[in-house]
Formats: sequence, structure tokens, C-alpha cells
Amino acid sequence: MTSTPVRTADDFKALVADFQATDRYRAPLLFAVGRRVLTKNGTLASVRYPVVNGPGQNTGSAAVLMKVLGVEPRGVQNVSLSARPLQAAIAHFAPFENDGRSHPNLDALKRALAALAGAAPDDASRGLVASFVFDDVEPQGVEDSTLKLYGMSCRHFKPNTLNLAKIFTKLPNVAWAGDTPMDADEIDAALAAAAFDGAAYAPIMVDKFPLYVHRINAVKMGVRITDQHKVRLGAYLGEGTTLMPGASYVNFNAGTDGAMVEGRISSSAFVGKGSDIGGGASVLGTLSGGNNTPISIGRNCLLEANCVLGIPVGDAVVIAADTAIISSSRIRVGIEGHPQQGRTVKASDLAGINAATFRRNDADGVLEVVRTRRNEDYARKLDGGESILNADLHKH
Repeated sequence: MTSTPVRTADDFKALVADFQATDRYRAPLLFAVGRRVLTKNGTLASVRYPVVNGPGQNTGSAAVLMKVLGVEPRGVQNVSLSARPLQAAIAHFAPFENDGRSHPNLDALKRALAALAGAAPDDASRGLVASFVFDDVEPQGVEDSTLKLYGMSCRHFKPNTLNLAKIFTKLPNVAWAGDTPMDADEIDAALAAAAFDGAAYAPIMVDKFPLYVHRINAVKMGVRITDQHKVRLGAYLGEGTTLMPGASYVNFNAGTDGAMVEGRISSSAFVGKGSDIGGGASVLGTLSGGNNTPISIGRNCLLEANCVLGIPVGDAVVIAADTAIISSSRIRVGIEGHPQQGRTVKASDLAGINAATFRRNDADGVLEVVRTRRNEDYARKLDGGESILNADLHKH
């Protein structure tokens, strides 16, 4: 706690600067105050973090919380909260009360304190927690696993930039009734009550991950999701992303910079702005099948219905309907000026290609890559009038 009252904004800045100059401070990658989500039987399933701060964001708030809570600036830290430290932290923000500005972290602290109404000053048993990630280590538990998923869905980190190794081992498999988890014993009780007492039991899913729409303000993020089940928490959805009904899906550690999605974007895959993943199309991920190359798709690309893509591609690329392009596929190159023109190569040798169409030749049935007028049109429509038609055909 501070030994002198913080009455002005300058007092606050001085206190923060003094603390940040010590070895007790280090800027976190992510930090947030939230409430643990437990089943009725006490299984910790998740954490709800209403405000999540990314790298370089609200470092003054981070410093105050670290100072008040005695947080060690290393690894992953979780501190259970009681009323006494919350009151001390809120007191540091007195200069910003009623200043007409938005202070989401202060609001979160006040709500946390209100949730402790009636508790003893040092009672930290109500599930409130302050979580910090200082080092991008493997997930250590439910709190930091969930915070990292929030970090991507809040656009603080893009897919494949956070260490999520073994995250499945840190989150329990539970049934979700809305955003409320139920463990196995609760499910048995609910099934019995449904059978004999007429009680309702209708979970929306059984999974280790909450849903994006239950935790993220999708309206504020500027995205459209037509079915709550289409996006897991941990998906990165850039502004303008639209998920249509049907086969659309975006997994955790995957996403778009603003795309139309009617197909599947698997974990680790990322789709560029202005691209369209057509109905039933599938972008392969790295969670299964032995593939260890994250698949990226550039801007203004089109994956037509029911195609499969398993190599990274650049901008203005089209994958024809019902065409499967995986790294081992043999592709005949039919692009004038390409260094492999006239040869048949593995698809992996074409990774990063721009302004090209992958299709099966109607006459001989051979997989081929060509450049069409549609590719040229897509390339000319890139942001800022940029043209890639005369650029190198491969991006590495």
C-alpha cells in the first residue's frame, strides 16, 4: 500500500514511476482481474476476465496491482483477492474518479469489491483473482490458460504467437449449460433429475473451452457470428469477420484479419483481410494429422466450396471447388514466367504463391496451378491499390 495519499494525477504518476524503477516491477504480457468459474462441485473450469490488458497496455494499473498485491514479476502469477487489497488498489485511483473518462480496469476493481459484499476484509474464498503472465511459458493452470485465450480473442496476440503447448491438459472437460460448467457428477445428477423429476437438462456442448460469444463483446469487436457454437474462445477475429450459418467454424489459436467464413479454419490457421472461405471449405491445422506447418492465407483469396488447403498461400489465390491441395499433392505449373513453368512439383514447393488458381484440369484431370483473369482482378483490388502481379511469385 502507498504510505502517502494519492490525491492528484501527478501523485499517481510519481508513485507508478517510483515502483516501476524497482526490481519489483516488470511489464506483464497479459494481466486481468476476474472471477473463477467453478462447477457446483468445485471443479475450476475457467475464469471470466471482463477487462484483459495486453503488452504495454495500462502499465500504471499493472504497477498498482503488483505493488498492492506483492506480485512477483516472473512466470505466471495468480493472486486470490479479498476486500482489503481491493480497497487499497482502488484508493490509488482516486484522482481519476468522476473525471468523465472511461477507466475499465478501475470499473473492474469496483465490481470485484462489490462482489465481496458481506465478506470479511481478508476473505479470499469467493473466487476473485488477479492474473499475470510475465513469461510466455507453457500454460500452468486454468487461470493463465484462459487468460491467454482471452489475449488472442481480444486481439492482443495473433495465432501462433503465444505458447499454448499442452493447454488441453490444463482445462477440464465439462458440459456447458450456456456459460455455466457442469462436471461429471453434476451431469449424472442432472440426468437422474431429468428422468424422474421432469427437470430440464440441455447442455449446449461438452468441451474444455468456453465460447467466444459468451466472453467477448463481438459487437464492439466489429464481427458477426451467426451461431454461438462457431467460435471458441481463443480465436482471433479481425474487424469485419463474418461467420455464416452452416459449416463455418474458427478454432482457438486461429482466425482472420477480416474475412467471410463459410468453411472451417482449424487451429493455427490464419486468413487475411478480404478473403472468403467458401461453404464446406477446410483450412488444415496443426493439432492432428502430423502437419506442423501453420497455414496462412493472404488477402483477397477465395476458397471455393468443399475445397481443402494444406499449404500457406499469398494474396489473390483461388482454390477451385472440390479441390484438395495438401503439401504432398503433385501440381502441374502453368504460369508463364514462373521458375517451375511446365514442370510438376509438390504443392509444398509452391507455398506462398500469389495471384494463382489451383484447380483440376477439366481435360486430363491433373491438378494444376494457373493464373486467371480473376486472380489478376483480385490482385489489383488489394488495399491501397497495391499490385502484386509483377512481384515475385513466392513469399517466404
